[in-house]
Amino acid sequence: MLEVLGLDQPTETLYFVLVDNLPLPIEELARRTGIEPDAVAAAMLRLEDGGLVSRLPGSPACYTALPPGHAVEVLLLARERDIHRVRALTELLTERHRDARRDRDSASLIQVINGRDGVARCGQQLFNRAEKEIRGIDAPPYAEARDGGRVNSAAMIASRGVRSRFIHARDSLNIPGAMERAEEDIAAGEEVRFVPEAPMKLIIADDQAALIPLMATPQVLDACILVHPSALLDALSSLFESLWAQAQPYMPGRIAPVGEEEFVNDEERRIISMLAMGMPDETIARQLGIGHRTVQRRVQALLTRLGAASRFQAGVLAASRGWWLPEPPSGEPRAGGRGPDR
Repeated sequence: MLEVLGLDQPTETLYFVLVDNLPLPIEELARRTGIEPDAVAAAMLRLEDGGLVSRLPGSPACYTALPPGHAVEVLLLARERDIHRVRALTELLTERHRDARRDRDSASLIQVINGRDGVARCGQQLFNRAEKEIRGIDAPPYAEARDGGRVNSAAMIASRGVRSRFIHARDSLNIPGAMERAEEDIAAGEEVRFVPEAPMKLIIADDQAALIPLMATPQVLDACILVHPSALLDALSSLFESLWAQAQPYMPGRIAPVGEEEFVNDEERRIISMLAMGMPDETIARQLGIGHRTVQRRVQALLTRLGAASRFQAGVLAASRGWWLPEPPSGEPRAGGRGPDR
């Protein structure tokens, strides 16, 4: 019981014997407790130093217990002072521990990923770990692992109920087949929007991690920064949402059941969609795989049929006449599509 006051079990036993008896010599205490005389003598010194017993004059020396109420209270006060000192020391050590690790903890909020293979695998891991939503800004260049595999949203989030939202730079449409892939993504459930210019490449997984290039405008994606939960990750999330609110939705829609005199084929529908996006004829020609002059003729024909004074007005009028019907946006999380290689 008195261990809290610093007394071990043998010393406590000897003290209880003295409390219950008149003064006793070391030999008698040893006989009654079975403790070696040398150990008894050492214990008596500790008890005397603690103010629990007193040594009486004479030979052999006898020890008597002092009134416990006063003696134990003195020990308790001493122990309280010790506890206060230990608490003060603990606070000091805690501050020193925090200071020693502050720089290291700050550094651990970000991690530099080097090498094309490492970047590609890190991107794949973000898609793997996402449980609710993947958000990103899509722009070249793209990561590629040693085995030729590239980060692909379909392989990571299809059929998992993970919402997928990606912002594309219009310049990315200069890549052959980019528009076709975007339309396939949308058809599979990915939400896609376009901005004139993308500030950076970005992937965010569930607000738990983000991946951005190490260089502002890399020619080859062989170094990235992995950002863990921090003020920087919050800033990247805010950047995405700000761009998303400003970006132009691309909705290829579905062909409406119009009359024969207003028949719109699939190619015309795509031209109208890209006109509404403000894409130039060169980009439209590249995405459709037809000549520049052919696009110009077809655009002019559509403007004439619609009575539009501008390309953007053509997209608006086409939608109003039912030539293409945008799919209604959904706030519900949707499974991601095949997705472009990120």
